[in-house]
Order: sequence, then structure tokens, then C-alpha cells
Amino acid sequence: MISITQALVGLVASVLVSCVATRPGTVDDELARQLANGATRQEAVAAIEASPGSKVTLLLIWAGKPPARVDEHELYVGLADAFGRLKTKEAIPFLIKNITLARWPYVSLAPWLKTSEVIEETYPAMEALIRIGPDASRAVMRAAQAPMAPGDRRAAIFVVSHIMDVPEARTFLSSALSEADRERYWAEEGLKMLDVGRSPTR
Repeated sequence: MISITQALVGLVASVLVSCVATRPGTVDDELARQLANGATRQEAVAAIEASPGSKVTLLLIWAGKPPARVDEHELYVGLADAFGRLKTKEAIPFLIKNITLARWPYVSLAPWLKTSEVIEETYPAMEALIRIGPDASRAVMRAAQAPMAPGDRRAAIFVVSHIMDVPEARTFLSSALSEADRERYWAEEGLKMLDVGRSPTR
């Protein structure tokens, strides 16, 4: 059991990290800018992956409260990439909330008419959820029990259809067969993948 002293130490550490995360001119402030820049994002994600223990808490703080003077949309893309690479289960709620976050918001490539790889590249939060695996699939199915916008519903079906080894996924996908064309298509594809036991992109 965690003692009161340990809990207080953890709380103080969390507050200090939060303060550093929002103070301009720090190393972490620079990391936020790198994550929010398409030209430096992959380098930043690689650096985070090399020392994840020291950064995950900071990334989760940014997911709730982005630092000042950083493009929020671009930062969220970077966070999704990092959470996917690290398979951060604690980030699942953030990723579901941003499930249809587009990597290129002002470019319409009609990704839903393209391959699974293109769809995952276009929607980084979806890709991250798929990387995280069964826990993410179950969380997405729970979230889908509440009303969802059509795009979010389609994304949920896609995510669930691309994660293997989740027995309840079959029931979820079967229930989606009566939905609109694109949703039904990915539900059908997901059921086919479950039958052969593999995801085409994993």
C-alpha cells in the first residue's frame, strides 16, 4: 500500500512537472515545439522512445493541457504518434477523444476510399489505438455504446477490426453490418480478418 508520504511526494512531483511543462524556454518546452512540427516530429518521438520513463507523465499532462505558444492540433498529432510508439495505455481516453484527428487537416485525400495503411497514416490516434492493442479495442467498443458522430463511429469500427485477439470484437463488428456503406465495409473486412486471425497492417 502506498504511504501518505509517498502519495505526497508523488503529488508534489506531478505539480512540479506540470509547472515545468508550461514554463517557456525549458528543454521540455522545446520538446513540445518539436512534437508540434512535422519536420522534427519523428526525431522527437524517437528521443521520447529512447527514454520513455521520464517523458510519459509529461506527455499525458500535455494531452490534458497543451503548453502555451504551441499549435494544439500539431502537438496532438505528435502526442498520438508518441503514445502509439510507446503503446501508452494511459493515453487511450485521449486517443479516443481525438480518434478522427487528421494528420493533414486541410488536405482531403478521401482516405476512407484507400488502403488501411493510408487510413492509419492519415489518422494518427487511430493508428496509436491499433498499436496499443486489445485494451484499446475494448475501450473503443465501450465508447461506441454512446452516441458517436458518423466519422467517429467509422473510425471505431476500423480500429476494432484491426486489433486481433479480442473475442467480443466479433459481436461489435457484426452489429455494425447494418450501418452505412463505409461502416459496413470495414465491419465486413474486420470479420474476415478475425476469421484468418491477422490484421493486414500488423
